[in-house]
Amino acid sequence: MIRFFSSLRLTFVLLVLLVILLWMGTVFSLFPDLKDGIKLMNDDLIFHWFFTAWQTNWILPVWFLCICLVAGLLFVNTLVCSVTKQLVTALKVATPRRWSFFMIHLFFLIVLFCHGISLVTGHKTSNIQLFEGDVHKIGTLTIEVPALTFSDDSEFLKLGPRKSRELMTRDKFHRKANFAELRVTDGDESAVSGRVMMLSPLKCGNTRLTLTRFIFGRGDHQGEIGINLTVTRNAFTQLFFIIYALMILSLVCFIVMTWTPQVRKGVIQ
Repeated sequence: MIRFFSSLRLTFVLLVLLVILLWMGTVFSLFPDLKDGIKLMNDDLIFHWFFTAWQTNWILPVWFLCICLVAGLLFVNTLVCSVTKQLVTALKVATPRRWSFFMIHLFFLIVLFCHGISLVTGHKTSNIQLFEGDVHKIGTLTIEVPALTFSDDSEFLKLGPRKSRELMTRDKFHRKANFAELRVTDGDESAVSGRVMMLSPLKCGNTRLTLTRFIFGRGDHQGEIGINLTVTRNAFTQLFFIIYALMILSLVCFIVMTWTPQVRKGVIQ
């Protein structure tokens, strides 16, 4: 059994299956009903989405379960391989190269673990539409928008989320020139104020407020520019990014230690 789970052949099969399953997700997005289900999957915690989706369309939940099964087997495969092969080899002959190779596997395991935990823990609320001066409450969290600045031409925002994102080029949209000032209070804790931009979320403890897009107001906010926020809260988020950075660093170290220049006719290439 240990030989089976530590097999490189199993690793290859699982990676191929994972690629196929992810490719199937791309195919699913071509069908309107399944595309809406995938959008809801991204808008909520997977744990909450799963039971609702199971009652409306069983295809996506089954597909997701297959991904979880393959990812779980890959986790076990990496764990057994790391302990029975990489760790044993590093302990027998301790070299920087062998220890760095083991650390790559170790960090990869922790990243997979954090991904799994994030599926069933934390909080996520998407599509929170706010305008300048608005106050929004989510449980103990209070979000205020004291100021909002949008300096570019707002005409393309009227085209809808998908079309406007396609037209959001560097020439038409300048990321640092468009932002919102937020004031966030969580219960009795001190308020946190900061600027949120595209690709630059505002952090408040374990809570992240991400600006997903700018919106063109309608109804009571006709003619105004607003923001669409996603609020996520997970205690493992910080650990995930730290371990992910360490995994990349260990991979770079391994490449540096194993890289040897090729010599041809006395010239190093």
